[in-house]
Amino acid sequence: MDSTGSLPMTPESSVSVRVATREDLAVIAEIGSEAFSGLRPGEQGQAWVKATFASAPRMEYWVAEDSSGIVGYVLWTEKGGFRSNAVIELEQIAVRRERRGRGVGRQLVRTSLEGVEERLARRGSALKLIEVTTGSEQHAREFYRDVLGAEVVAEIPDYFRGTEYVMIARRPKRPERPPSP
Repeated sequence: MDSTGSLPMTPESSVSVRVATREDLAVIAEIGSEAFSGLRPGEQGQAWVKATFASAPRMEYWVAEDSSGIVGYVLWTEKGGFRSNAVIELEQIAVRRERRGRGVGRQLVRTSLEGVEERLARRGSALKLIEVTTGSEQHAREFYRDVLGAEVVAEIPDYFRGTEYVMIARRPKRPERPPSP
């Protein structure tokens, strides 16, 4: 990661991935409202994105951008406290409609996850597992299985828009630190 918080571009994609800034929030809300009904109307979506951004480092937006600007984002959420074996959730990912199917989401998840793991390591934590939920009408299950190694562990009927799948990707476990005296 360089001094701007960006991770280098890779040959897979023409996008760079970095931690989002306050200046990115309006674009994140715009892209999110295109993908998620819960972020509509626009004013409510912007309020939600601002509130989420304010909860950093527990919740952290990352953006993918190219020469045209921001083309997608991912939201990572740390769950259950700041533990030595961290559990995070890929809470949202959205890519502009015209950029979907071109590897932007894959690059966004992989690169931002590297950054999240670096942040965890700086504070003495390691990633234990990643949780993802996705609706039954979504085609994202294969994406999460391919990109994260996530597997369906539960189904929740009648959640947001129907059945929701809970998926988990496990990472190697390391011992918890003993409590301080």
